Amino acid sequence: MNPIAVIPLKGFAVAKGRLAPVLDQQQRSSLARTTAGHVVRACADGGLDIMIVAGDEAVAAWAVQHSAIVIPDPSQGLDAACRVAIEQCDGPWIIVHGDLPLLDGATMTDARATLAAGGSVIAPSRDGGTNLLGSHGRIRLSYGPGSFHRHLAALSNLATTVHIDIKTLIELDTPGDLSAAAGLPGGAWLSPFLT
Repeated sequence: MNPIAVIPLKGFAVAKGRLAPVLDQQQRSSLARTTAGHVVRACADGGLDIMIVAGDEAVAAWAVQHSAIVIPDPSQGLDAACRVAIEQCDGPWIIVHGDLPLLDGATMTDARATLAAGGSVIAPSRDGGTNLLGSHGRIRLSYGPGSFHRHLAALSNLATTVHIDIKTLIELDTPGDLSAAAGLPGGAWLSPFLT
């Protein structure tokens, strides 16, 4: 069975609040929508089916336009959102955050191959969080500060590939993230969002 990329997305209108010092609300909404589209394309280019956990009706409608399976967000936090999606997956899955501006199809092809071979895959964020997490069946989810080590421990009985690459390390949380990503290979598309 083809692995499914699970992408949890907040409402675009409320996303990226930490970028308020450099982007107004309309710009933040546009950035969230554009970055989510970038992530969806990378996952599709990697041969993954797409499942969006939609934070609101606008995201759900956007997801349908991108031919994604849509799951409503239960509004109980990221762990619950991802758990609901995983419960809908009959085969391997990979949780991918929707704000990874450098993610590409080659990275997701590699992740897909690991999952298809029966393994698990995990990629940390720069601050010790978890930007990619893929496996089979249910595992204990524990997002938040330091989640990479908790998730790695949850995968300890499985053949796990740890993926450390700039394409999965950087997420768009802060103004520094935005400017750093825009200056890296694959990040030039972010230049309209720099002020």
